[in-house]
Amino acid sequence: MKKRIRILFIVFAFLGLFLTVNLTLAQDFGVEEVATGLDGSLAGAEDPRIVVGRFIQFALGFLGILVVLLIMYAGFLWMTSGGSEDKITRAKKILFNGIIGLIIILSSWALTTFILNRFSDVVGDGGGGTVFTNPSLGFTNPGAGAIGNCAVENIYPEDGQKDIPRNTSILITFQEELELNSVCVNDSGASCACDNSGTCNKINPLVFRLFKSDLGDACTTSSCPSVNTNITELITSVTSDKKTLILSPLNYLGASSGHTNYGFKISGDLRKEGGTSMFLGCSIRNLETSFVVSDILDLEPPIIQSGKVFPAPDNQRDVLGLVSSAVAATAEMDIVACPLVFSPATVISVSPSQGAETATVSLDYKGAINSFKVSVPTDGATKAQLFNAANGALLGIADWNLENKAVFPGYLTLETTSYEAGNLWDIVIRPETSADTLRINNSVYIFSDNSVNNNIKTVTNCSSNSPADLSLQAELIQAVISGHQEVSSNFEANKIRLTAKIAGSGGNNIALSTVGSSFLMIKPFSGGLDRTNLSQALDKKDKARNSGIQFSFNEPINPITVSGSADEVSAVVRVVNNNDAALAANSSCENNSDCRSYKCDNGICRGNYLNGNFSISSNYRTVEFLSNEECGINGCGEKIYCLPVNSNLKVEIKAAGLKSCASSVECVAISPFTSCATSGLGYNTCQNLDGKNYPLANLSSLNGVIDLANNSFDANRDGFSAGPRSFYYENNKDVNRGDDYSWSFFISDEINLSPPKITYISPTQGQVQTSFSEPININFDKLMLSQTLKSGSVNIFNGQDTFNHKLVNLKSSSPSPFGFWIKSENVDTAPLDLELDLTTTTINHTPFAESMTFLVQVGSGVKDIYQNCYKASVGPDCPTTEASCCFGVATTELDSQGNCVF
Repeated sequence: MKKRIRILFIVFAFLGLFLTVNLTLAQDFGVEEVATGLDGSLAGAEDPRIVVGRFIQFALGFLGILVVLLIMYAGFLWMTSGGSEDKITRAKKILFNGIIGLIIILSSWALTTFILNRFSDVVGDGGGGTVFTNPSLGFTNPGAGAIGNCAVENIYPEDGQKDIPRNTSILITFQEELELNSVCVNDSGASCACDNSGTCNKINPLVFRLFKSDLGDACTTSSCPSVNTNITELITSVTSDKKTLILSPLNYLGASSGHTNYGFKISGDLRKEGGTSMFLGCSIRNLETSFVVSDILDLEPPIIQSGKVFPAPDNQRDVLGLVSSAVAATAEMDIVACPLVFSPATVISVSPSQGAETATVSLDYKGAINSFKVSVPTDGATKAQLFNAANGALLGIADWNLENKAVFPGYLTLETTSYEAGNLWDIVIRPETSADTLRINNSVYIFSDNSVNNNIKTVTNCSSNSPADLSLQAELIQAVISGHQEVSSNFEANKIRLTAKIAGSGGNNIALSTVGSSFLMIKPFSGGLDRTNLSQALDKKDKARNSGIQFSFNEPINPITVSGSADEVSAVVRVVNNNDAALAANSSCENNSDCRSYKCDNGICRGNYLNGNFSISSNYRTVEFLSNEECGINGCGEKIYCLPVNSNLKVEIKAAGLKSCASSVECVAISPFTSCATSGLGYNTCQNLDGKNYPLANLSSLNGVIDLANNSFDANRDGFSAGPRSFYYENNKDVNRGDDYSWSFFISDEINLSPPKITYISPTQGQVQTSFSEPININFDKLMLSQTLKSGSVNIFNGQDTFNHKLVNLKSSSPSPFGFWIKSENVDTAPLDLELDLTTTTINHTPFAESMTFLVQVGSGVKDIYQNCYKASVGPDCPTTEASCCFGVATTELDSQGNCVF
């Protein structure tokens, strides 16, 4: 009896162990979850494959219950056997078979749950139900798949980033403009358009969800409890372009001791301008990321990294001696024949024979065949056959319809009154004629009988043997192309001479070609020469006037005060004339150089700073300025903007005002800044024993550069924030001044038109990777314009046509979602001269899936610091003979979206 009790105890302990495990595994996808979905709420919300998986789990659970009952019956039978060997043997068999069945069911449950969890990772649940997985195992977080590949351009903290300070803000940049009514709510919880003020600056808690990972998201797909565990006290700010959000927690994240895991979600309810979901068309219908917050507060103010400004500080203008002027490239076109215009295929004659009735023919044909035969076969009077009359080749078979029509798609339709076996029709047509085209770089001109849009009108009744007609045609061509942005033109008789508008060797790269008949003899652009100087750089070499201005911080910066038009951010960052005697706005002037803005218009100085636009990029660390003064066109047909000719410019950047205090009581909690003392700013601040200020900016009146922990800018790099007192001037590095920042440099009258090249790529073409998380590295031979090193593409309008130019993208051979984001770093190469020489670019990404092929794309939308576009065929081991380079092979063949065929 004791032996039986021990055996039964072991059996039920075994069952209890497995049943406990089984219930734990069932929490996410158990019977209750399936029943909840089957009441009607499942429609349109759940992937049917997940429903099937849950049903399988339900069935396995039901079978498990039956097996448990069977095992219990075996125990009962054994306990009541009364020593009968037959009953004991029967009980043992039932118990043995029951345990085997239970093991099979538990194994099936575990396998089904594993597959279902993995599948759920990929498809998501529409409301943010993605399960975060273990990157060390090679599993990615599919919820981050919108980063780079779809709606989101960048985010901070990065997915999976660790050691984030407790007082951080969250930044998200989208690829399209936001509908602000879907972002913010007011104090009463009603949707409103974010206004960067207390009236409407609270986050919509249904759309933006920040939560501790161990507590999970307290909101469902469609609702959020009024009181929940999510962090909802977030203040929202929006940049002027309505693409970047700054979410600032009112309270510190994490804890004073230890690390805290956080999840962050943006639901599909976020809308872009126009009202559709921001994630419409994405493989993942929301965004989900995670990060780890440390127990440290960030009290270190941001700095501009030493040597990370362009142009570099320059104290003296170069001494120049001109050797030879730049020469513009030229080309010629001889009109030797009349160009062809488009004419559709037309029917010349339809001749019936062999007893056939008369017929009419309508054409749907674009080929070169000029004669056909249609016959009714003798062995099938309900059919019609189409032949090439020249060689007898069968082109198609058609059924006669009720209207006595035989339709041959892509060729013609023949209609007659009646038909019978043996009938034959001979058809003669004049094939379609394609229009001739002329291409000058990115502009395509089509020859036509009218001059609408970009058409070039042809001479009426033109004769190729008439010099007068050919001369008139040259005049008509020149009249249209005279408006081209890159070339000027003139004609004489039947010759047209083209000249690049910008002198220099870059003009030799202007493409000139025709498609169609041989109506033109072309001499391509050549002869362009750059200006040569005998120059002596007394300090740093003066920079070309098509330079962008660039400066990089040591950490991410709040973009609100440093990105936008010059007018929008002039109180914080501006570019001005470095002459202290330069005149303010509305002063009388004679030359542009007289004015602080370098703009003298009708004898009056216009503005106090250069006009243009500031942008932030490279994970919110790099700020760039481009002027709005047009001065040329790059090789992709995009406008180039220039700084003033032969100018001496200064960049001024303001620190933010600091939080004030009335007494030391307000400073007690922020040790070591526990003393409220005079600051030299006109108000008291919390200070340490050395008189250094607490770095927190005055957020109620933000007027300068701050980092994501709201610390004010440290211009002189002494580790503390002095506030907006005086300018630290990088050119002479007086550390006793600060914490506003400035540096100056000289601009020449040259234009740099040399395009950038890729010199290094890792991993290399075709390389097999063993690391799931290793970043992709790309080196350029020049300093790059950081704002173009981002994902997606740009549409460039050259004045006549719009062209799509790719940027930097990462794709896979599978639809499995993954996210990526791009950073860049500027490098001073040997010999070190304190000037930035080239840019290295890093593509970071969520962990790759196993056994996948990935494609890295760098397109012609990428530009160097002089705004020259990258020629997409220039890279390691790839010749420059074609327009593109796909997988190490020069090619002109791309898919319909302009991508390499993958």
